[in-house]
Amino acid sequence: MLSGAVGSFALPRILRAAGTDKDTVSAEHGMIGGQENLNADASHTGDPGAQWYPDAGFGLFLHWGICSVRGMNISWSMIPGRALAKRRLSPDELARVIKEQDWNLNGQPPEITPNEYWSMANDFNPREYDPNKWCTAAKAAGFGYVVLTTKHHEGFAQWPSAFGNFNTKNFMGGKDLVKDYVQACRDNNLKAGLYFSGPDWHFDREYMSFLYGGAYRQNPTLPKLDADLKPRVGRKSPDEISAHQKEFAALVKGQIEELLTRYGKIDLIWFDGKPAIPNPAEAIPMSRIRELQPSIVVNGRLHGHGDFFTYERTMPRTKTVRGWAELCDPWTGAWPYTTGEHYRSNAWVLGELCRCRALGINLLLGIGPMSNGDLAAAAYENMAILAGWMTNHRVAVGAVNPLDAAESASVPASAKGATRYLYAIPEFDGGNTDADMQPVADVKLTLKGVAKPTAVTLLGDSQPIDFDYSDGLISVRLPAARRNKLVDVVAIQLA
Repeated sequence: MLSGAVGSFALPRILRAAGTDKDTVSAEHGMIGGQENLNADASHTGDPGAQWYPDAGFGLFLHWGICSVRGMNISWSMIPGRALAKRRLSPDELARVIKEQDWNLNGQPPEITPNEYWSMANDFNPREYDPNKWCTAAKAAGFGYVVLTTKHHEGFAQWPSAFGNFNTKNFMGGKDLVKDYVQACRDNNLKAGLYFSGPDWHFDREYMSFLYGGAYRQNPTLPKLDADLKPRVGRKSPDEISAHQKEFAALVKGQIEELLTRYGKIDLIWFDGKPAIPNPAEAIPMSRIRELQPSIVVNGRLHGHGDFFTYERTMPRTKTVRGWAELCDPWTGAWPYTTGEHYRSNAWVLGELCRCRALGINLLLGIGPMSNGDLAAAAYENMAILAGWMTNHRVAVGAVNPLDAAESASVPASAKGATRYLYAIPEFDGGNTDADMQPVADVKLTLKGVAKPTAVTLLGDSQPIDFDYSDGLISVRLPAARRNKLVDVVAIQLA
């Protein structure tokens, strides 16, 4: 838990391969109403059953839906027009785009239309679904909580809901994927989180445009697109819109209440965006959520304020972090399972985790199951590598806090009682794959503003390591010969 000022540390140099992540996140959040005020009140629930959250450290974010049938991006693959959001077209260019329906400015048809996307529900039948297998591997890899997409913007609900007609009640013989998942979390002593999208593009399909929202800011006369990505014909009357919005509000309230009443204790609910209705937060007030689940932890993307702040893809700066928070970032660069996916370096992942823990926030790392219900073999292989690292290092990324305000380090560092952990994170040049990692080298780590230590140990081999101490400054020499290829942690025991 963060309290008071945060001690300082130097961030290692790391370059991201996806340099436009921040712009993409901002644009998508603008379309779904998912912006969060990171300067809002940093208070959080005081319920005793919710205080696990800041010490959890590491969460697994599972994006899964009917998109897995084709191994494509979840929901957003049905939305063309990102190129149109980047520049204002001349009148002649605009006329050509509309005539040729060239929504991506490349002369090619869109990846998939919404109607084609939704037809994947007919082939979504995860016969090898075994969430206990996921959770067993996740627990060994050091994850403390899991968050599953129960419904993404695509609108397909992964349980037999009494609300709407696009869920497992109408497909897969009514199989309840959420029920089995929650039970698997419990069986593996993992906190169970549920993701729920406020936007529901299937339910809203006759009332929304499927062109990328930013395109209209640049080119406001572009037509609204229907679920076949054709210019929408006709307009809904005010009475039709009002009636639809009331039905939409009832759907949101009904489905969230189902999720919070059918499966016993739910530890976390992760909202993503707002339904396109007046006063969306009133569809299910925070007070109702707390009534149904008194110990639940809630993010702020539906109500404007929750128990924790969510940073997406971009690590926050030290001075901006207040209260409970997490960074969510995909392991492969895409949230769900996608065909031909490539995992980012495990050294990069663990570096992200350590930098988060030095800030006092959690890392929520994203992958996705395949359409058959299992994770890809690469997911288990990479989790096994994390599990090996966690054998000696789990203590350094669990219930730790940022350094005291009077202390500073040359690398990301954390504190737990009288122990300080210094994280020696590999550097990357131009990306975040193993090929981008610079060779492991000798490194000098320093910690300033502390008393002389009683012991200094390298957690990787559990052996002492040489250090110097003078005037409150500890200097540790970490030779390359003792380093691993992931992240090295030096534990400093103070008196």
